[in-house]
Amino acid sequence: MSTAGIAEKGVQGEVKMVRLTRCFSRRKWNAVLLIVLSVVLLLRLLHQTSGKHLLKDEGEPNEFPDDQSNDVKNSRTEAIMAAFRDSSEDDQPLMNVEDDIVDTNLSLSNETDDQEVGEESAVLGDPWMDMLDNVKVGGKWAPDTNVWEKIAIVVPYRGRRAHLKMFLLYMHPFLQRQGRDYAIYVIGQRGQELKFCKGILYNIGFISVLKDGDYDCIIFHDVDLIPEDDRNIYTCGDTPRHLSVAVDKFNYKLPYKNIFGGVVAMTPAQYRLLNGYSNLFCGWGGEDDDMYKRMHKHKLEISRPDEDIGRYTMFQHELGDENKQRFNLLKTSDLRADKDGLNNVGKVRAKITSMSRQRLFTHIVVNVGKRYHRKHRM
Repeated sequence: MSTAGIAEKGVQGEVKMVRLTRCFSRRKWNAVLLIVLSVVLLLRLLHQTSGKHLLKDEGEPNEFPDDQSNDVKNSRTEAIMAAFRDSSEDDQPLMNVEDDIVDTNLSLSNETDDQEVGEESAVLGDPWMDMLDNVKVGGKWAPDTNVWEKIAIVVPYRGRRAHLKMFLLYMHPFLQRQGRDYAIYVIGQRGQELKFCKGILYNIGFISVLKDGDYDCIIFHDVDLIPEDDRNIYTCGDTPRHLSVAVDKFNYKLPYKNIFGGVVAMTPAQYRLLNGYSNLFCGWGGEDDDMYKRMHKHKLEISRPDEDIGRYTMFQHELGDENKQRFNLLKTSDLRADKDGLNNVGKVRAKITSMSRQRLFTHIVVNVGKRYHRKHRM
C-alpha cells in the first residue's frame, strides 16, 4: 500500500474516533439529563402524594388550594390552629323530639358527665382547635349574604376520636369556602349493642336535626371521608345525590353501579318518601344497599358528580364487625321498606340520652340496647 493510502486510512480512522467520541459524549449527557428529569419527576410525585395523604396522618389537614394567596392560607391556618375551645355561648335548649326516642332523663345542656360524650368532648381539649372561632357553638355557620338552602351534616359516630377531629377541622373551612349555610351534627352510639347501627343513628339524627332547625337538605356523611375538590358542592337536588363517587381506597372508581353510601344528600321530602334507612342493619355492610333498593322501588334515580369532582380521601381504619345477616335482610328489602325505618324507629331499643352543643358540632348521644338478631320474615 502506498504512503498516500496509509495516510488516507489514518485520517478516516481519526474521523471515526472523533464521531465515536461525540456519540458517547451525547449519550453520556442524554443519560445525565434523563437522570435529572427522573429525579425532578420523582420529587414532584412524592410532594403530590404527601399532600394527598396528609390527612391520613394525625397532622394538620392540607386544605388550601395552590392558587390561593399566602394571606388567605395564613388566615385559615390561624383559624384552624385555634379551634375547639370550650364556650358557654348559646345556652338555649336544643330541641324537642318525639317522646318515643327520648330518654325521660334526657340532659339538655352544654355540659354532660356522660362517658360517651366525654370521649368526643375530649377533642375540644386540644388548644390548637380554637382557630375556627367564626363557627357558632353547635357547629353552625352561615355567610353574610342570604343563601336559599340550609343544610345539616349528619355524622354517625362511635369511637373514632382522631377521625372526628380531622373531619371537623377539614369540613368547616370546606363548607365555608362553598358559602354554605350549614350545621354539623354528630350522632354518637353507646349502650349494650356492640355493633354499629348506622341506620338507627341516621333515622334518629334526621328527626332530631329537623326539630333543631328548618333544614332544606340533609347530608348523611361517614366520619372517615373528606372531599378533595371544592367543586363538589354540598347541596340537594331533584333526586337523591351520591357525592362520594371516587374514593382513593377504590382507586377513584365507583366500586359498583348501585352503590349509595359514604356521603349522600337528600331533601327531607325524599328521605320521608323512602321511610329513611332500615333499623335492622347493625354491623358493617348492607344498610346502603337496602337504601338503594328503596330508591329503586320508588323509581328515584341517583344523581352523581363527575368522577374528577366527586373525589374523596378515606382515613385508614379497620372495618367493624361484619353484619352476617345483611344478605338475608336484603332479600326482603322491598317487603320491609314501608314499615321498617323512619316510621318505626321509636319502637326499636334506642333512646336519645343526651344532647349538647359543643364547640364545633351539636352532639346527640343515642343509647342502643342489645339487638337480638333473628331471621326476619314478612
